[in-house]
Amino acid sequence: DVNGIISTKTKLDYESRNNYILNISLSDGNATDYATVFIKVTDVNDNSPVFGTTNTTITILENTPAGTSVTSVSATDADEGFNGLVVYTLKGGEGKMDIDTSGLILLEKVLNREEQGFYNLTVIASDQGRPMLSTALNLTVIIGDVNDNPPVFSSSKYEVSVPEDEVLGRALLTVSATDLDAGANALLKYRIVSQQPSNSSPVFLVNLTTGHLSLSQQLDYESIKQFEIEVEASDGGEPSLSTTTLVVVHVLDVNDNPPEFNQAAYDIFVFENLQKGSPMYTFSVTDKDEVENAQITYYLSAEDGDNPYSIQQDGTILVNGYVDRETKEKYELLLVASDHGVPQRQNFTYVSIQVLDVNDNPPQFTKVQYSANVHVASAKEGASVLSVSATDLDVGNNSVISYSLMNRSVDFRINNHTGEITLSSNLDHITADTVVTLIVIAADHGVPQLTSNVNDINDNAPAFSTMIQTELSVPENAASLDLGVLSATDPDIGVNALISYSLQDDFAGMFHIDSSTGNLMTKKSLDREMMDSYELKIIATDSGKPPRSASLVLNITVEDVNDNPPVFPQKSYSVTVKENEPPHVILSAAATDKDIGYNAIIHYTIIGETSSFHVGELSGNITTLQPLDYESRSQYTFILKAFNPGEPSLQDTASITDVDLLFLVTVEDVNEEGPIFDKPSY
Repeated sequence: DVNGIISTKTKLDYESRNNYILNISLSDGNATDYATVFIKVTDVNDNSPVFGTTNTTITILENTPAGTSVTSVSATDADEGFNGLVVYTLKGGEGKMDIDTSGLILLEKVLNREEQGFYNLTVIASDQGRPMLSTALNLTVIIGDVNDNPPVFSSSKYEVSVPEDEVLGRALLTVSATDLDAGANALLKYRIVSQQPSNSSPVFLVNLTTGHLSLSQQLDYESIKQFEIEVEASDGGEPSLSTTTLVVVHVLDVNDNPPEFNQAAYDIFVFENLQKGSPMYTFSVTDKDEVENAQITYYLSAEDGDNPYSIQQDGTILVNGYVDRETKEKYELLLVASDHGVPQRQNFTYVSIQVLDVNDNPPQFTKVQYSANVHVASAKEGASVLSVSATDLDVGNNSVISYSLMNRSVDFRINNHTGEITLSSNLDHITADTVVTLIVIAADHGVPQLTSNVNDINDNAPAFSTMIQTELSVPENAASLDLGVLSATDPDIGVNALISYSLQDDFAGMFHIDSSTGNLMTKKSLDREMMDSYELKIIATDSGKPPRSASLVLNITVEDVNDNPPVFPQKSYSVTVKENEPPHVILSAAATDKDIGYNAIIHYTIIGETSSFHVGELSGNITTLQPLDYESRSQYTFILKAFNPGEPSLQDTASITDVDLLFLVTVEDVNEEGPIFDKPSY
């Protein structure tokens, strides 16, 4: 201006132009002078650092070693000097990364993508001016996955129960694994590595991607009850990582097998006249299933309804009625075996029972009486008089008949095979009109041999011998006792003398008598405490028509065995006794014994405290031996033992207790002590 002051007309910018040269002229109108002015613009920190173009998203693999460069950034500042000096700092990275002075970001520690998949970094570029200016650059570092984690199954062992009729292809269970990696490294595939027991073709399949386990062929519980399958899960990494788990498959039984007989049909041979309840045959039946599916019930039936047999649930056929070969010699039965499964399965077989002959029929003459007339005058030795004939309903040797005369005759003889009676003399010593009675016996060849005669009738009942002891004593608890043979005789002959034995009452199977021999036995152990005597009526019946019978009453006394210990009415007692009382009975503890006689004699003794108390050896009366003193002892404990001297010795014990059941005898205090001065005078 006119004053020579130089001023700026616009804002100066160091970064655009940092110096100026001004030519200034000075004139007074007449003369002019010139001067040159040099102006230097001084820098002011008015520019922040500026980052150059850079990729703000960086990917680095998680297995990159420490010290590796992650990326590099660069910032510039238009200012100069300290105002343009750029310094870098790094925020974020959790100590995994750092930046140097050149803007190079380095990896400080090993990365793990499974712990943190990315990092948000902020790089700050600051100048050194006053005031300091700075610029921030945001970077995202993505951690690239490396296949460093194998798959992990949700369980180290899977178990599943599968019925053996499970349909093919349906999922039985799902094995599931996870992989902490990502992408292809976490893409899992499943396969079966092994199966125990092994098979030529796989029994199970596993879905490659879902892990669903299913059947590829039918199970059979009866062949294999359990499978152990090793399943592998592998990822898609390079190299692939894998792990295995165990799948245990329990095969459940299904009722898919019927009972099986060990043969298609059975031919059974049994003798007639078997006693009711006698076992004949036990069938062998199997069922490949188990538990209720293999529990078998039997049904035995006859198509014609005639079935004197029954079957127990162990497969044993019993005689359940009267079996007589002469009435029916063969039975055709149907045996059905059913299991208890759902649905129920059955099988059947045919049973043919052939009844074998027993010599139970004596020969029977075709006539009750035979008669013939012989002309004495013309009688000659060897002449036929008549023939007798008998039949026997049995078969074989049991029906082969031989004939004989009961009393030897000098005039007659009989052919033992044909029954023909002929003269053995000329009868010259016999006068006319003489009546000769011959008794002919027909005997079969069976065992035992049965006989009949031509004129015997059943006019005699069996009779027991008067020598039989009808009063018996037997010990209790014996498993099986032979009480002897109680036989009868019959003066008749043949079938009329054939005797069978029975009991009017066997007391629920307690006693049994052999129907042929009369041998009496016990079938169960006797218990005197339940029943101490029995009155058995034994009946002997002949086989005549009509039959005749006799009976014998047998009185059986059961002898006692020492099998019951003494028993106290209670297990503990409470007694209170006043002190200073003279010795007396404080309690009568009587025990009882179910046995009798010597086995029921009870002895008593005290265990402990024998110096103060006594018990009567036979009475059980407990007495004090001396006056009790409350101030010396207020309670006592002891055990009372009861035993009998029988063999074996049996015993019981009881404790004498107070009201609190502490097994105490309480001594009651008596006011026996008056007050006493501690000095005779004061």
